[in-house]
Amino acid sequence: MPTIIDTHCHIGLHKYEPLEVLRFHMARSGVDQAVFIQYMGNVDNQYLLDAMTAYPGQFAAAMLVDADDDGSQVRAWAERGINGIRLPANFRGTGSDPLAHWRTAAQLDLVVSAPSTPQSLLGEAFAEILQRFPNLQIVIEHLGGVKPGMDETTFRPIQRLAQHENLTIKVPGFGEFCNLPYPFQNVPPFADWVLEAFGPQRMMWGSDWPPVSSREGYDSSLRFPQRHFAHLSEDERAWIFGKTAQKIWGLGTGDW
Repeated sequence: MPTIIDTHCHIGLHKYEPLEVLRFHMARSGVDQAVFIQYMGNVDNQYLLDAMTAYPGQFAAAMLVDADDDGSQVRAWAERGINGIRLPANFRGTGSDPLAHWRTAAQLDLVVSAPSTPQSLLGEAFAEILQRFPNLQIVIEHLGGVKPGMDETTFRPIQRLAQHENLTIKVPGFGEFCNLPYPFQNVPPFADWVLEAFGPQRMMWGSDWPPVSSREGYDSSLRFPQRHFAHLSEDERAWIFGKTAQKIWGLGTGDW
């Protein structure tokens, strides 16, 4: 069976749910590995690191650090094993070097997980990042920030970003852009447009657990996209639901 990797999970002891609850959902849904995305406002990444240490090879993580960091915090967490950092697409630090976070990530070959909106992805701040750091692996979160009822003309220009080969994009549970109840009806074409532009090898599934529990739930956040992309070949589906994440996040080994 192809490996399934969830590339967008939040865990915590003081917000959201602990690791054991996530592992229950993963086992129930047949998800093999996952990427922890640190939730906003928390720059203590120790719990993510502890989880990675407890289950070697099963998890990767994206850290958060203080906005005024000069790169020292990024380096310290990276040296301990965290291989990603979460930076909004239009992020600028508050220290003497506003690009210190991006610059350090590029120097250390970290993966950037980038929350965004269509506006921030197409803005000047992100354009500068793409120009300055063309080899930095950046994963666009949440299908570019789509929401239920979003104007399709607002989203369509995101396709132009596919020209930047260092960009990949997360396909979330469709509840992020479809109206309840589940199963969803009248699905907007956002995921299909991303597939058209980026292709399966630059797409990766991410549930957004546990917020997804207030939408369609964990298992449905996987099953609905799987059915939506059922027309693709087995290998193309394997990239979206596992192989892209293996390649970008370094989880396991792949045959790319």
